[in-house]
Amino acid sequence: MKVLHFPLGSLQVGLPLTQVQKVLPYPTVFSSGQKPVGLAHFEEQEVVVLDLHQYLFGQTNPIPATHLIVVKGNAELYGLPCTGMPALVDILPEQIRQIPATYRQGDTLGLASHVARLNNDTMTLFLLDSQRLGSIITPSPRL
Repeated sequence: MKVLHFPLGSLQVGLPLTQVQKVLPYPTVFSSGQKPVGLAHFEEQEVVVLDLHQYLFGQTNPIPATHLIVVKGNAELYGLPCTGMPALVDILPEQIRQIPATYRQGDTLGLASHVARLNNDTMTLFLLDSQRLGSIITPSPRL
């Protein structure tokens, strides 16, 4: 399986290449900064930008994003900020294990569906599930 791999804070995460639309230089993102959600222009449409660092760790990444990974979600495209150019890696099926449902339901890292052990078991790579990315968006209270 080909996976786009990138660091996210202290974690290593990846997306199956089949879920990736495009990687582009980091655009202007419009956001209040109060939630891990923003908006950016991509081609002829708007993309919901999800700050996974803020969502997972409770703070904006101190390292500025340089790229945006545009991902196909259920009904729309999502943009994931990345602090460097993501790398393409090949993962063998025997390196991949499913994350238990209990963990996925109980932790913010439940956005990952599988985990892969790479580099002779020295690196753990969490494989994000693009279908679950929309779940981090919580409705704003009515004004």
